[in-house]
Parts: sequence; structure tokens; C-alpha cells
Amino acid sequence: MNAYAIFAVNAHLQDLLDEAAARRMVSVEKPGLRVRIPSAASKARVTIQSPADYSRSIIPNFQDYPYRS
Repeated sequence: MNAYAIFAVNAHLQDLLDEAAARRMVSVEKPGLRVRIPSAASKARVTIQSPADYSRSIIPNFQDYPYRS
């Protein structure tokens, strides 16, 4: 039974490897690093320079807080 189990696991792993190889062959070409790095930097720059939106904050406002002095 041990030899059959090894055979079954190896066959399943080979099926998974074949499926992964087929998915890699179909995948869409990604832009290179020379395109992705400046794009990420510009997005980070825009995010940092934009004003903060506190309307979606999970921290409650301290208006009418009973212990506020």
C-alpha cells in the first residue's frame, strides 16, 4: 500500500505542476520593472501629498465626550 500511495501522490503532484505550467503559458505579459517602479512611486507620491480623509475613520469623534475637559 505504501508504494501505491507514493505513486498516487506523485501523479497528483505532476498533475498540479502541469496545470501550473499551463497557467503560466496563458498568463498576460506584465510590465517590466522600469515601468512598475516609477508608477508605484508616483502613486505613493500622490497618496502622501493628498489631504487625509477623516470621514471614514474608525476612531470616534470626541464631541460631547463626558470626560473631556
